[in-house]
Amino acid sequence: MRGYTGNNSTQPKGYLLLEVILAMGLAAALLSGIFAIATGSMSLAEKVVEEGRYQTRREAFLNFLGRNFEQLPGNAVVELVTQDTSQRFLPTLTIQNAPVSFAFAGQPISAQAIVLTTVPVPSGGVNVVLEYYEEPLLDDEDSLAEDRQEPAGSIILYRDIWRFELRVLDSRTMEWISDWDIQGRLPLQIELNAVFEPNGEEVIHYFWIPPKTNPAALMRSINQQQQGTGTTTTPTPTPGQGGATPSIPGGGTR
Repeated sequence: MRGYTGNNSTQPKGYLLLEVILAMGLAAALLSGIFAIATGSMSLAEKVVEEGRYQTRREAFLNFLGRNFEQLPGNAVVELVTQDTSQRFLPTLTIQNAPVSFAFAGQPISAQAIVLTTVPVPSGGVNVVLEYYEEPLLDDEDSLAEDRQEPAGSIILYRDIWRFELRVLDSRTMEWISDWDIQGRLPLQIELNAVFEPNGEEVIHYFWIPPKTNPAALMRSINQQQQGTGTTTTPTPTPGQGGATPSIPGGGTR
């Protein structure tokens, strides 16, 4: 009599240890790949956001300077002094008789003069600082400068910029110069040479100073004509403070 052998083909089989190890390895590799992709995507998104912030801050900085230079009145007084150090040029731009008002510590303040200056920082760059003064800093036909005084307020316009250099264009000689203290005339353009971060690209931007009539000079001319002719004819003002404006290419960034 033959013995009966049962059919065990339908009974569940267990997994070999080798199969379990291989499955765990594949799962770990798959999870590592997914994590690497997610990390790379997050890093790329952060770089895009940071680049957007950098571009926005740079454009806002250039627009702020351009707007204030273009709004200078005809009787504004400008002085540019450039300090030549062993590592860089540090410009200080003083503007007087410009209509400026702001709030400092919650109190409204009107400034007689503003100073755009550069302050070196330990990282090797400079901070671009805007200072406000309640009294005149420069001599002009209407006022005499006070002794050096403390600013009524100051604000850092741009932190840790790698290079910030200024030059002005003389409308009579058509030469770019790094120092300006000519009374009664404004420069025709201001050139900014900047590098916003280490190993960054050089940015050269030109700001127009539109020629405008000095109101004090215009009133003197009217009074002189009235005294000389006995009439009240108003003379046609001459644009600018240095004669006719020469034709030069438009400003912008390159």
